Amino acid sequence: MRKLPIFAPFIVLLLILPFFSCKSAPATPAPTPREETPAPASPVDPSLLGDLSAARARADDARKKAADFNSSAYFPSEWEAAEAQYARGRQAPQNTEAGVRDGIAAYNAAADAYDSVFELTIPLYAQAREDEIIALRDKLIAGGWLGLFPGHMVAADKVALAAYDQYEAKDYYAAKDTADQALMMFQTQSNAFDAWLVRREIEERGFVSYDPDNYARADEILNDALDNYETENYALAYENAQEALNKYNLVLSAGWAAHADEYAARASDARQEALDAKANIAVKDVFSQADANYNAATSAMDAQKYGDAARQFAAAETQFLAAAQSAIEKRNIAALTIEEANRKIEESDETARLAELILEGGAE
Repeated sequence: MRKLPIFAPFIVLLLILPFFSCKSAPATPAPTPREETPAPASPVDPSLLGDLSAARARADDARKKAADFNSSAYFPSEWEAAEAQYARGRQAPQNTEAGVRDGIAAYNAAADAYDSVFELTIPLYAQAREDEIIALRDKLIAGGWLGLFPGHMVAADKVALAAYDQYEAKDYYAAKDTADQALMMFQTQSNAFDAWLVRREIEERGFVSYDPDNYARADEILNDALDNYETENYALAYENAQEALNKYNLVLSAGWAAHADEYAARASDARQEALDAKANIAVKDVFSQADANYNAATSAMDAQKYGDAARQFAAAETQFLAAAQSAIEKRNIAALTIEEANRKIEESDETARLAELILEGGAE
């Protein structure tokens, strides 16, 4: 019994050690819950994917057709709405049935929208092209081209009528191509006619000697244009006619450049004559208009636009001379008026003197 007190502290220590061990040991972390992997999407029915492909192909075809006829320019807001539906179809997910169905619906809506804007566009497109052709045709007729080359216009008329028939049959792509050809034919004739008119002006003004090489080359190219037109090589004929026109314009410009200084000097002399006659005061409006042309001609001269400069100097010269003449006439009229007034005054004074003499004689 005496040994118990000796072992008592030891027994107490054994009892309390587990308690301190639990307190000092680090806490065991709670297990992290597993992230659940979503179940894979169920495979989309291949037939549904086929429907998506068909819907997209339909939208692509409708989109191209509307674009080929410039629908976006005629109806921009309707085009943007169709584009938004098309974008929605492209963005729809294709790994779920719901996404595929949404894509099909969006593509079909886009196709309908493109078809709708195309139907609105086609009459306007056709009318615009017809207006272009008619404008060129009227210009050629008014200028006398029909009398020079009647066969060329008849050929273009036939192509234009063929385009109209294709349009009426709703063969729109064929009508577009045929109308493009007709337009090119009329544009070629228009360029050739413009070239011919410039050539005639060069001859009338005697400008050939200022650039004989370009003049001769322009003649050759213009003949090539007419030959290619007759062999139905319209694209090359168009290029030839445009090149001939450019070369004739070079000759005309060279001629005007040589004469621009002369016109400028004449206009300057006429301006001084108008100033000497006080036209800037007597006929201010006429002088101001002449001065505006003179200043514009000077600017054109500085910009090396010799043809414009020469024409405006010539106009200014005529106006300055007219202003000077008007001022002189006004001054002459004023002088006559003063002279007449003085004469009347003298007559009045003489009448008064005679009356005074009569009165004096009567008084006697």
